[in-house]
Amino acid sequence: MKFSTVFFGIFLMLGANGLAQQPTNHVFVSSEATSSENYTSMTFNGVWCWFSDPRAVYFEGKHKRTYAGWIDNYGDVHIGYYDHETQVIDSKVIYDNLEIDDHDNPSIVIDDDGRLLVFFNTHLQDERPLFFCKSLQPESIQEWSPVEELFLNDEEKYRTARILRHTYTNPVRLSNEKAMYLFWRGVDVKPSFSVSKNNGESWSAGEVLFQPKEEYDLKVPYTKVYSDGISKIHFTFTDGHPAKETNNKLYYMYYENGAFFKANGQKIKEVSQLPVLASELDVIFESDSIKSWNWDIAQNKNGNPVVTYVKFPQKDKHIYAYATFENNQWKSYDIIEAGGWFPKTRENTVEPSPHYSGGIVIDHEMPNTVYLSVKRNGVFEIEQWTTQNRGKSWKVQKITENSTKDNIRPFAVRGAKPGNPLQLLWLQSTNYIYFAHDTRGKTKEVDFKERFHTAVKMNLKKPSLTTSLTKENLLQFLRQVAERLLENPNHSLSKQRWNFGMWYAGIEAFYEITKEDRYTNELQNIQQYFGDTLEDVDEESTTIFDVIWSFNAKNNRKTLQQLESLQLADFEEQEASLSFASQIRAIEQFENEIASIEALKASITKEKDAFLELLNPKHIGDTLQIRALIIYSVAAGIRNGIFDKKYIDTVKSSLKQLQSELLKNQLFKKLDTETSAAVLLAGKEIYLLLNE
Repeated sequence: MKFSTVFFGIFLMLGANGLAQQPTNHVFVSSEATSSENYTSMTFNGVWCWFSDPRAVYFEGKHKRTYAGWIDNYGDVHIGYYDHETQVIDSKVIYDNLEIDDHDNPSIVIDDDGRLLVFFNTHLQDERPLFFCKSLQPESIQEWSPVEELFLNDEEKYRTARILRHTYTNPVRLSNEKAMYLFWRGVDVKPSFSVSKNNGESWSAGEVLFQPKEEYDLKVPYTKVYSDGISKIHFTFTDGHPAKETNNKLYYMYYENGAFFKANGQKIKEVSQLPVLASELDVIFESDSIKSWNWDIAQNKNGNPVVTYVKFPQKDKHIYAYATFENNQWKSYDIIEAGGWFPKTRENTVEPSPHYSGGIVIDHEMPNTVYLSVKRNGVFEIEQWTTQNRGKSWKVQKITENSTKDNIRPFAVRGAKPGNPLQLLWLQSTNYIYFAHDTRGKTKEVDFKERFHTAVKMNLKKPSLTTSLTKENLLQFLRQVAERLLENPNHSLSKQRWNFGMWYAGIEAFYEITKEDRYTNELQNIQQYFGDTLEDVDEESTTIFDVIWSFNAKNNRKTLQQLESLQLADFEEQEASLSFASQIRAIEQFENEIASIEALKASITKEKDAFLELLNPKHIGDTLQIRALIIYSVAAGIRNGIFDKKYIDTVKSSLKQLQSELLKNQLFKKLDTETSAAVLLAGKEIYLLLNE
């Protein structure tokens, strides 16, 4: 009797729909899981949604590389790669200032010559096109064709349409047809598509693919797409957004040879008869009380579909489900309750996106494996779940564990076969309140500093660091310091003060030894958004230290005038290490503007013993920031001819000792902003001196 009651309760909870949902069991297997902060970042500032794919692809030609795309929280669209042989990470901005919205991430396909074809879109900007560009060289992201604007919605055919936006991009290539298909959300927010027979040079007029039953005005279906790349394209649709639907079914169909079919091969209609109606499709899931949302679709070795989705018995209850089609029937299993939504809901507000799950995706090369984001001990973690019986039971391997930040929206790299070390990317969330900066009145306005900030992580652990003072080891150490700074911005810093300027200078110093675009782009964005930090500041409240460290002082006439009469006495109001570092910085950055430059250099040379004495740890206790600033000052002074080169070994030894202390107990991960910046400044100078 007790068993029957429990079973009946589960039955009611899941919904009576004829497509029985069955609970699963799972066991954990051993893993080497660690905090997500110990995994390598492809970028420290990148985000994506889950309705534009592929977000990452592996391609092997001249190089072995994983390519990925994202949009950052300044609205810049990026394409990056990880080189499997050199371990180099590189990225390129292909569109500047598109829109601060995570729905705009690019999707990637690679043509037969190895060129990247990239598509992206806007979300909240009316009547904007899709965007398309190609890499000019195979397997390269350095040069791109001009970005094309694709207005693919057919305004003549759908002349009565009220909305003609282009949102989400899902390109696929079919080798049998020598064609590329592009799917997006188009006319009146319905799934639409276009075809190119010449590798994207021209496109057919867009057509509406799927039409749900319009029970209210302008339903918004959601689409997931996957192709075998040869002849077949799989689709899964919902009726609409789960926040708006009372009965949100999950549907399936596939395309092949000019027609659409149910999973069992029953023909639905020809392309010429579009759109496909909801009543004509397979139903994977339906319920009178439980809403759903599609997350991924793939095919197994027999060419049959595999689908992952989320069910919402309640807004704060997110159940991941896994559905397969075999033996002429759909079977679906509930995997696990994921822990609710992940956005950080502001106090005294209603969560505007309660159906945003951590996410569950399929490994398309091993479709019996899924990667999912589930809340463990209050934090969303990434796990790998594998089944050998179509979802009835699972073996679970943790990927992240004991993280301090949420890990969400995993994506299994397309084309990464078993044995490829990079199978998975995901977002590590520093901040996520809302999907866009412009809330369009849908929720409380988001301050610029509160916009989303996530890093794209790879399932590759960061390299081990040692105290060896080699260029390679020092570079790895400085990279981890720099990325920690960029992944954890300190918004309490005033943009007008010296410590913000030092933060900028530290990142700039790291860029100067790497020349990597992802760092210079961050610096350019800071200049763009905060470039007027000294324009309207009261001169009486601005110190000479603020001026010297400001990243835009060279472009400000008032500040340059202040520096003309700079004297040694102007540095006396700060403690010695900051004073010395600021003098060196002034000489490096403003030598031509300071009238008394020779006197300033002479006074520093005269005080060299005081500089060198401060390198002795017994005089400065455990103040890491002071030591880093002194190392920077002496090393930069040597490089600029102010100090004798005979002190090189002394300053190198000092940095090695400092690095050793910072590596002990991972202390460098706990540094404040100013100290981290000082370490980067010192590290750059020693890096340049290592060949001396």
